[in-house]
Amino acid sequence: MISFWYWARIGWLFLHLLLVALVCTYETSWLVGKQLTIIPKVSAHFRNDVDKVPETLTGPNLPPDNVFRQVLNTYTNIAGIEVGYGYFAPNISETHALVFELRYPDGHLEYEAPLVSSHDGQLRLTSLIEQIGRTQSDPWRNELIRRLARSTWQRQPQALSIRGFFGAVTPPTLTAYKSGKNEHIFSCQYIYDFTLALRKGGGR
Repeated sequence: MISFWYWARIGWLFLHLLLVALVCTYETSWLVGKQLTIIPKVSAHFRNDVDKVPETLTGPNLPPDNVFRQVLNTYTNIAGIEVGYGYFAPNISETHALVFELRYPDGHLEYEAPLVSSHDGQLRLTSLIEQIGRTQSDPWRNELIRRLARSTWQRQPQALSIRGFFGAVTPPTLTAYKSGKNEHIFSCQYIYDFTLALRKGGGR
């Protein structure tokens, strides 16, 4: 006789794979809708129909204090499947970028992007920046950028202040890429100014 725990593990595995599939579908349809792939443009009506099921089950439109959304977000974050799995593989996206402007005592400026030491960490950082760009919560976006700025300041303690520029990156079209043009256009959406209090663990 097969034990209860056997079926429980089978059920948990099914739920996990279902969440992966839903995230894949949601991510892929979002990328196709933004015309960030070589797939021909699809109608808004068709894209909305495709998005409807994963959006309902993954809960991105639910209130932040919704219990179902909190539990689901906690599990998907712990499992590492919350974002970045379009096309059923990690998606190293270049649709958003974050650049810090560091001002030093002698007045000169330096520009630096957030850095991590490992390849795996870089993948997670890229997914995080993509998540920052897509969130509708201003407090959440502000907190994530503040933490990244503090990490940058720890590596550059001589800097007097940091200004963060966050925005969208538009890749070249397929036609432009084929003609040899590989320029990415940065459109700044948010600017953040951080003071010395941030380096000491305070606010901005």
